[in-house]
Amino acid sequence: MKPWLIAVALFVALLLGGCAESPFRKQSDVANRISPQALMALQESAAVAYAQGNAPGAIGLYTQLVQSAPNDVQAWHRLGNLELLDEHYAQALLAYEHVLQLGGGDAGVWHNMAVIRLREAQAALNQVQAQAPSPANAMLRANSARAAQALPRVLALLSPQPEERSAPAPATSSGGGRP
Repeated sequence: MKPWLIAVALFVALLLGGCAESPFRKQSDVANRISPQALMALQESAAVAYAQGNAPGAIGLYTQLVQSAPNDVQAWHRLGNLELLDEHYAQALLAYEHVLQLGGGDAGVWHNMAVIRLREAQAALNQVQAQAPSPANAMLRANSARAAQALPRVLALLSPQPEERSAPAPATSSGGGRP
Protein backbone atom coordinates (compact mmCIF):
# COMPACT_ATOMS: atom_id res chain seq x y z
CA MET A 1 0.00 0.00 0.00
CA LYS A 2 1.29 3.46 -0.84
CA PRO A 3 2.30 5.72 2.07
CA TRP A 4 -0.02 8.55 0.98
CA LEU A 5 -2.96 6.13 0.90
CA ILE A 6 -2.15 4.98 4.44
CA ALA A 7 -1.99 8.62 5.58
CA VAL A 8 -5.38 9.37 4.01
CA ALA A 9 -6.93 6.26 5.59
CA LEU A 10 -5.49 7.20 8.98
CA PHE A 11 -6.84 10.74 8.65
CA VAL A 12 -10.32 9.47 7.77
CA ALA A 13 -10.25 7.00 10.68
CA LEU A 14 -9.28 9.76 13.11
CA LEU A 15 -11.93 12.06 11.69
CA LEU A 16 -14.65 9.42 12.04
CA GLY A 17 -13.46 8.49 15.52
CA GLY A 18 -14.09 12.07 16.62
CA CYS A 19 -17.71 11.74 15.51
CA ALA A 20 -18.32 8.72 17.72
CA GLU A 21 -18.61 10.64 20.97
CA SER A 22 -21.22 9.93 23.59
CA PRO A 23 -24.39 11.96 23.01
CA PHE A 24 -23.92 13.36 26.51
CA ARG A 25 -20.43 14.72 25.93
CA LYS A 26 -19.86 18.30 25.04
CA GLN A 27 -16.74 20.38 24.59
CA SER A 28 -15.37 21.83 27.82
CA ASP A 29 -16.07 25.37 26.64
CA VAL A 30 -19.82 24.77 27.06
CA ALA A 31 -19.41 24.42 30.81
CA ASN A 32 -17.42 27.64 30.84
CA ARG A 33 -20.10 29.59 28.92
CA ILE A 34 -22.99 29.00 31.33
CA SER A 35 -23.22 31.33 34.30
CA PRO A 36 -23.73 29.97 37.82
CA GLN A 37 -27.19 31.57 37.85
CA ALA A 38 -28.13 29.93 34.56
CA LEU A 39 -26.83 26.59 35.85
CA MET A 40 -28.95 26.91 39.00
CA ALA A 41 -32.01 27.81 36.91
CA LEU A 42 -31.39 24.79 34.67
CA GLN A 43 -31.06 22.52 37.73
CA GLU A 44 -34.32 23.87 39.14
CA SER A 45 -36.20 23.51 35.85
CA ALA A 46 -34.94 19.96 35.41
CA ALA A 47 -35.93 19.03 38.97
CA VAL A 48 -39.43 20.47 38.48
CA ALA A 49 -39.92 18.59 35.18
CA TYR A 50 -38.64 15.41 36.85
CA ALA A 51 -40.97 15.80 39.85
CA GLN A 52 -43.95 16.52 37.58
CA GLY A 53 -43.29 13.41 35.51
CA ASN A 54 -42.60 15.38 32.32
CA ALA A 55 -40.21 12.80 30.84
CA PRO A 56 -39.46 14.44 27.47
CA GLY A 57 -38.92 17.85 29.06
CA ALA A 58 -36.88 16.43 31.91
CA ILE A 59 -34.70 14.36 29.57
CA GLY A 60 -33.93 17.45 27.50
CA LEU A 61 -33.15 19.55 30.57
CA TYR A 62 -31.02 16.88 32.25
CA THR A 63 -29.14 16.32 28.99
CA GLN A 64 -28.35 20.06 28.92
CA LEU A 65 -27.43 19.92 32.59
CA VAL A 66 -24.93 17.05 32.25
CA GLN A 67 -23.40 18.80 29.25
CA SER A 68 -23.00 21.97 31.31
CA ALA A 69 -22.05 20.28 34.58
CA PRO A 70 -20.51 16.92 33.61
CA ASN A 71 -19.61 16.04 37.22
CA ASP A 72 -23.16 16.37 38.57
CA VAL A 73 -23.84 12.84 39.83
CA GLN A 74 -27.49 13.49 40.65
CA ALA A 75 -28.15 14.87 37.16
CA TRP A 76 -26.59 11.79 35.54
CA HIS A 77 -28.57 9.52 37.89
CA ARG A 78 -31.88 11.20 37.12
CA LEU A 79 -31.13 11.22 33.40
CA GLY A 80 -30.48 7.48 33.60
CA ASN A 81 -33.77 6.95 35.44
CA LEU A 82 -35.70 8.92 32.86
CA GLU A 83 -34.06 7.13 29.93
CA LEU A 84 -34.82 3.78 31.59
CA LEU A 85 -38.47 4.71 32.08
CA ASP A 86 -38.66 5.78 28.43
CA GLU A 87 -37.05 2.44 27.45
CA HIS A 88 -33.98 4.11 25.96
CA TYR A 89 -31.74 1.42 27.40
CA ALA A 90 -28.47 2.33 25.70
CA GLN A 91 -28.76 5.96 26.83
CA ALA A 92 -29.74 4.89 30.35
CA LEU A 93 -26.69 2.63 30.59
CA LEU A 94 -24.44 5.49 29.41
CA ALA A 95 -25.86 7.76 32.09
CA TYR A 96 -25.52 5.14 34.83
CA GLU A 97 -21.95 4.40 33.73
CA HIS A 98 -21.18 8.11 34.18
CA VAL A 99 -22.63 7.91 37.69
CA LEU A 100 -20.28 5.00 38.44
CA GLN A 101 -17.29 6.80 36.91
CA LEU A 102 -18.00 9.79 39.14
CA GLY A 103 -18.09 7.56 42.22
CA GLY A 104 -21.82 7.95 42.77
CA GLY A 105 -22.81 4.36 42.21
CA ASP A 106 -25.17 3.00 44.82
CA ALA A 107 -27.40 -0.04 44.96
CA GLY A 108 -30.07 1.76 42.90
CA VAL A 109 -27.71 2.33 39.98
CA TRP A 110 -26.59 -1.31 39.97
CA HIS A 111 -30.22 -2.42 40.31
CA ASN A 112 -31.32 -0.34 37.33
CA MET A 113 -28.41 -1.57 35.21
CA ALA A 114 -29.41 -5.16 36.04
CA VAL A 115 -33.02 -4.45 35.00
CA ILE A 116 -31.82 -3.06 31.66
CA ARG A 117 -29.55 -6.02 30.98
CA LEU A 118 -32.31 -8.50 31.86
CA ARG A 119 -34.69 -6.75 29.46
CA GLU A 120 -32.03 -6.84 26.76
CA ALA A 121 -31.46 -10.55 27.46
CA GLN A 122 -35.17 -11.20 27.12
CA ALA A 123 -35.25 -9.44 23.75
CA ALA A 124 -32.23 -11.43 22.56
CA LEU A 125 -33.79 -14.73 23.65
CA ASN A 126 -36.98 -13.82 21.81
CA GLN A 127 -34.93 -13.24 18.66
CA VAL A 128 -33.71 -16.84 18.77
CA GLN A 129 -37.20 -17.96 17.73
CA ALA A 130 -37.03 -15.85 14.58
CA GLN A 131 -33.40 -16.59 13.77
CA ALA A 132 -33.36 -20.36 14.35
CA PRO A 133 -36.42 -21.78 12.54
CA SER A 134 -34.84 -25.00 11.26
CA PRO A 135 -35.50 -28.35 12.97
CA ALA A 136 -31.77 -28.62 13.68
CA ASN A 137 -32.18 -25.68 16.08
CA ALA A 138 -35.15 -27.16 17.97
CA MET A 139 -33.18 -27.61 21.20
CA LEU A 140 -31.79 -24.07 20.98
CA ARG A 141 -35.28 -22.66 20.39
CA ALA A 142 -36.77 -24.67 23.26
CA ASN A 143 -34.08 -23.65 25.74
CA SER A 144 -34.28 -20.02 24.68
CA ALA A 145 -38.07 -20.04 24.92
CA ARG A 146 -37.95 -21.44 28.47
CA ALA A 147 -35.41 -18.82 29.50
CA ALA A 148 -37.41 -16.04 27.83
CA GLN A 149 -40.54 -17.19 29.65
CA ALA A 150 -38.72 -17.16 33.00
CA LEU A 151 -37.32 -13.66 32.67
CA PRO A 152 -40.64 -11.81 33.17
CA ARG A 153 -40.93 -13.55 36.56
CA VAL A 154 -37.43 -12.38 37.45
CA LEU A 155 -38.20 -8.86 36.27
CA ALA A 156 -41.43 -8.87 38.28
CA LEU A 157 -39.35 -9.44 41.41
CA LEU A 158 -37.57 -6.17 40.72
CA SER A 159 -39.20 -2.83 41.32
CA PRO A 160 -41.03 -1.43 38.28
CA GLN A 161 -39.60 2.05 38.89
CA PRO A 162 -35.92 2.98 38.94
CA GLU A 163 -34.71 3.52 42.46
CA GLU A 164 -32.91 6.66 43.49
CA ARG A 165 -31.38 7.29 46.87
CA SER A 166 -30.87 11.05 46.70
CA ALA A 167 -34.22 12.16 45.32
CA PRO A 168 -37.81 10.96 45.03
CA ALA A 169 -38.63 8.56 42.23
CA PRO A 170 -40.23 10.15 39.21
CA ALA A 171 -43.99 10.36 39.35
CA THR A 172 -45.84 8.08 37.00
CA SER A 173 -48.75 9.11 34.87
CA SER A 174 -51.62 6.93 33.82
CA GLY A 175 -50.05 6.69 30.36
CA GLY A 176 -47.99 3.52 30.20
CA GLY A 177 -45.71 3.79 33.23
CA ARG A 178 -43.69 6.71 31.91
CA PRO A 179 -42.71 9.50 34.28
